[in-house]
Amino acid sequence: MAVSHADHQATRLARAEAHAALHGLALTPLRRQVYAAILASERAVGAYELLDALEPQRGRVPPTTVYRTLDFLLANGFVHRIESKNAFVACCEIGVPHRGQFLICDRCSTTVEIPGDELADQLSHTAPAQGFVVHRQVVELSGLCAPCAHAARLDTALP
Repeated sequence: MAVSHADHQATRLARAEAHAALHGLALTPLRRQVYAAILASERAVGAYELLDALEPQRGRVPPTTVYRTLDFLLANGFVHRIESKNAFVACCEIGVPHRGQFLICDRCSTTVEIPGDELADQLSHTAPAQGFVVHRQVVELSGLCAPCAHAARLDTALP
């Protein structure tokens, strides 16, 4: 039996709440709503998209409030920032130290995190060998997700 997107979201939200409780982090209603909005999207979401998503529930929220909320979620490992999009995606492994890479679809913007300390370690060791000092490492791969690649093949096959 397949797990629905809503069930998957509920499981991930419950995991986030348990992590927050275990570590004494205040997952306030606003923080929970922002995190839930990010979870609901299968793509990276920008701060202003989050403001729009919150408006029906909370009314107009100042952008600084959402940015502070995003800072909390980032600092505590609930979300990652997608540098190329200036947007945010839910972490696939809350509470598990890891370094991830991101697959970003150019067509539909679906964003998938792939945990992989091995690649991150390899990159981290290669840079110093070249005399380069790494301050932050972000790996984002852009291309087409499977459904978009399939649709693109169909588009090119049509007369």
